[in-house]
Amino acid sequence: MQMKLEPRSILLKLFFAAGLVVFGWITTVAQSTTVWIVRHAEKDTAFANRANPDLTPVGKQRAMDLATYLQKENIVQVLSTDTKRTVQTAAHIKAPIELYNPRSIQMVVEKINTTWKGKTILLVGHSNTVLETIDALGGNRPVALLNDEDYDYIFKVVIDDAGKATATAYQYGQPHRGGNATMR
Repeated sequence: MQMKLEPRSILLKLFFAAGLVVFGWITTVAQSTTVWIVRHAEKDTAFANRANPDLTPVGKQRAMDLATYLQKENIVQVLSTDTKRTVQTAAHIKAPIELYNPRSIQMVVEKINTTWKGKTILLVGHSNTVLETIDALGGNRPVALLNDEDYDYIFKVVIDDAGKATATAYQYGQPHRGGNATMR
């Protein structure tokens, strides 16, 4: 027995299929970009004049805590400065690591808005670059200041498809100081 489709039925199926394609394209284009920003973990300060220290054992644990904290995020790229402590902080994230220059943050922002638009990335920086990076992405600083002792903050910057950025502060790993349980 051969089934005969009516022209109207064929047209409805074609419109439905075309609608699915258009809907899929629109949802792909209209995705937000998520940038997780974190300061490197605790660094070895035993030799105060060492220019490029490694992480301490506590810092190495924090780096593992970072990977655990972000494990359900679909991070496609990690950006890190070229210091040992930032690279070691990012080492447990299962995504490629690309080095960036924090003095050229506008170039980094441009690349985030083009190359990784609609994706999730992690950026590992320093106490004197993290909040400036949030500013450069167009977000409002969720904390006023980062001190040399602040290691447990992580910031989530979501950039919508119109380019509006929203920044939120959280904490991860062993609490260092400040914050509250609702930030976890």
